[in-house]
Amino acid sequence: MWLRHFLAYTRVLPPPGTPHGSISASDHKLPEPGRGGLIVCGLAGILRHDGGPVQPAVLEAMTAVLAHRGPDGQATRMLGAAGLGHRRLAIVDRSPAGEQPMCDDRGTLWIVCNGEIYNHLELRRDLERRGFAFRSRCDTEVILYLYRVYGDDCVQHLRGMFAFALWDSEARRLLLARDRFGEKPLFYMDDGEQFCFASELKSLQRHPAFPWDVDPAAIHRFLAMDYIPAPDSVYAAVRKLPAAHRLVVEAGQARLQRYWRLDYGAQPSGAPLAELQDEVLRRFDESVRLRLMGEVPVGVFLSGGIDSNTIASAVSRVSNQPVRTFTIGFDDPRHDESRYAREAARALGTEHHERVLAPNLEALLPRVVAHFDEPFGDPSAIPTWCLAEMAGRHITVALSGEGGDEAFAGYQRYRKHQIARRAWLLPRPLRRALGQVLHKVLPTALPGAHPLRGAADLLTAREATLDEVYGRWLLHCDEATAGRLYAPGLRDAVELEDPVRLLAGLLGSSGARDPVNAMLDVDQQTYLADDLLLKLDVAAMAHAVEGRSPFLDHEFAAFVAAIPGRYKLRHGTGKWLLRRALRGRLPPAVLSRGKRGFGLPLDQWLAGPLRPLLHDTLASRAARERGLFEPRAVQAMLDEGPSRKPQQAHLLWNLLVLELWFGAAKTQRTGPQHNA
Repeated sequence: MWLRHFLAYTRVLPPPGTPHGSISASDHKLPEPGRGGLIVCGLAGILRHDGGPVQPAVLEAMTAVLAHRGPDGQATRMLGAAGLGHRRLAIVDRSPAGEQPMCDDRGTLWIVCNGEIYNHLELRRDLERRGFAFRSRCDTEVILYLYRVYGDDCVQHLRGMFAFALWDSEARRLLLARDRFGEKPLFYMDDGEQFCFASELKSLQRHPAFPWDVDPAAIHRFLAMDYIPAPDSVYAAVRKLPAAHRLVVEAGQARLQRYWRLDYGAQPSGAPLAELQDEVLRRFDESVRLRLMGEVPVGVFLSGGIDSNTIASAVSRVSNQPVRTFTIGFDDPRHDESRYAREAARALGTEHHERVLAPNLEALLPRVVAHFDEPFGDPSAIPTWCLAEMAGRHITVALSGEGGDEAFAGYQRYRKHQIARRAWLLPRPLRRALGQVLHKVLPTALPGAHPLRGAADLLTAREATLDEVYGRWLLHCDEATAGRLYAPGLRDAVELEDPVRLLAGLLGSSGARDPVNAMLDVDQQTYLADDLLLKLDVAAMAHAVEGRSPFLDHEFAAFVAAIPGRYKLRHGTGKWLLRRALRGRLPPAVLSRGKRGFGLPLDQWLAGPLRPLLHDTLASRAARERGLFEPRAVQAMLDEGPSRKPQQAHLLWNLLVLELWFGAAKTQRTGPQHNA
């Protein structure tokens, strides 16, 4: 038995096959025309391959569980073999006319959409010139008529964030699409009889045929990377639609297609540096202006760093409305930057809201873990959750800085890679000898992110290439740790699974013009989409707050991607170009400050308020009987505590999150909603 007692209610299955089957539709009355608006929400749907009717009660249950994403209303449509469900959070013109599912004037195209199309007015004018008459002002209706003109390529014309499902009853085909960066999520599954999709896993779990079998390789990816990269999910037979992809289900086949990729190999403009700086700010201001549209209160998630300050400054420039800012502080001065945020808010003249994070962690952590639906180890999910909870009392839309570091090289690891390229010129024996000496003289408690610790790790790296070294830096559980920690069954199940090869392969195959942009390319495809944007969407939508990321406007991002890496990381300073461009907009203290974010004092919390939960959970009978990890190895980590070794706290955190998730998943499956 290769995974003893893996789950009392689970077995491990291979990846799912290709969706297949035939589809049909029936006619329904068209909704009355009226005024619509921008709508963000949750969506769900079912497609029966045998052409039979969708069960209304199942679709309604799948839709109802997404109420937190759309508290303004729920609607479902049964369209023969297809059924569409929608939860509404109205942002512009909150009248009933903007409700979904929505159809075109012929009643043959039906759509549910989560997100916002920022260029919908421009698209509407072009479509009206082509003779289309709109029934509402809703941006979702634009997609219906774009599809009439361009077919599946309609996604190429959209500027915004979105996940949508479009049912073409005449062609008997279903089109799913997700925005270019993955700001809006979309999951799907197919059991051979029904193809189901939804904004969140908890919606799919309301379907009686939900496949609860866990993928052990996904567990390994989670422990190594903090997240499970698309297209996989924690469940073996459930997939995520990757960012910048569309999926067409037609004539018994499913076709997954990538429709866009950020081009880091584009020829730079050659403009003088001063003009380049001005153009960056002009385009960024335009992105912010587009994301301020709506008839609901808008605010900014503010830290002490450059990205959020850049957004707040732009809002104050392009909007006549008062700027509201929100920040989270910590009692631990190592992680608290509320003072910097307060100073920035005062300088910008914002209406500032602040909260010191001192929650009941033993109660909050299981709640957050359960809401994410699959293991998610980024500790900043906790402050992001609390920030959204606080902001939700005041605003409906929040601008946030996701994508700024991936656009302008803000992470310390980019600098480390520059050093690595120089170190790799040394003969390997000399390099390793220097690293070993450095390891011996460094204090044990020195953080793993410290430059000296990074230099020592770099010099002693076993990897054969720089691409592999970079891939290793992104992981929290290496092969040696997994070898000690994993029980034989889990080791066997993930024997061929190596996240380092995945990341190194992406870096090596990048078409970027220089090493800095190649690293940005990898992070944009992985960490940004599957960690940062997932975190923002889940945490914000849990409190009916819509997160918008101005750095992720695809036209702005394409312009920045073509800028040479030497202007992004220069003389060891990340975001060099952005810092220069912002002189005169932001105070010098903000521009000179290093990377900031909503961090978490893991070692302090795991050794303090979370210690009872940590020990009780990881040493529990349920954890032992699951058979995933060697009990002695887990106990040794608990005995050493979170502060004895670099990265120990993070791995303990992920193990705690994983075990809490298993408990939540069991509750989801055995809860009353599945016994009805």
